[in-house]
Amino acid sequence: MSFRAEELQERLGYIFKDIGLLKNALRHTSYAYEKYDANAHLRSNERLEFVGDAVVGLIVASYLYERFPELPEGKMSKIRASVVCEETLSELAVSLGVPDAIKLGIGEFKTGGRMKPSILSDAMESIAAAVFVDGGFEAAKKVMLPFFIKLISEKSNEVIVHDFKSGLQELLAAKGDRARYEIIGEEGPDHMRVYTAKVTSEKLGDSFFSTGKGGSKKEAEQAAAGAFIEMLKQKA
Repeated sequence: MSFRAEELQERLGYIFKDIGLLKNALRHTSYAYEKYDANAHLRSNERLEFVGDAVVGLIVASYLYERFPELPEGKMSKIRASVVCEETLSELAVSLGVPDAIKLGIGEFKTGGRMKPSILSDAMESIAAAVFVDGGFEAAKKVMLPFFIKLISEKSNEVIVHDFKSGLQELLAAKGDRARYEIIGEEGPDHMRVYTAKVTSEKLGDSFFSTGKGGSKKEAEQAAAGAFIEMLKQKA
């Protein structure tokens, strides 16, 4: 069952000043080609997709820069790449109902184009670009970022936890020591829980420790591990 662009904007939580931009974002090349009319000026979403690729990347990059002030460029790049990818964008498109709104040519439609990850991810980037062109970067960020935050948290845990906790383990192991982690506090409502973790080492004891906060126990532990590494560097 298909639905109109007007309904999709409600799902996005953004009302377009120019709904034509959203309609353009949902118009695949195959449809624009088959429906070509010199007087209609129907365009495919390719130009918007070009802009949307940069817009989505910047939205995620700016959030990572603000959320993780100590994270090096290489790690931020890994997280961004795992979030801004065909698989993620196509899944987001499905969750918003984009397959039911996208305009395809007959041939593409018959070969299952509505569910092709490449077509859906391009459409999602085109939609982000449409919001950007219509309302500016802040509007695009407000619309798109909530869809990515949970995934960013999951991916950052995978990258950061491995880096800081493994790094601390290696530093202490070289001295015949090892880290001990403990969750010492939690606050906030269930859907926005903030945990506090404490890390010490077996040899240095409780008098030498660091703490860290995070939206999950793992995130809090990695923050504490990162702080502990900095303390060891200063102590050396």
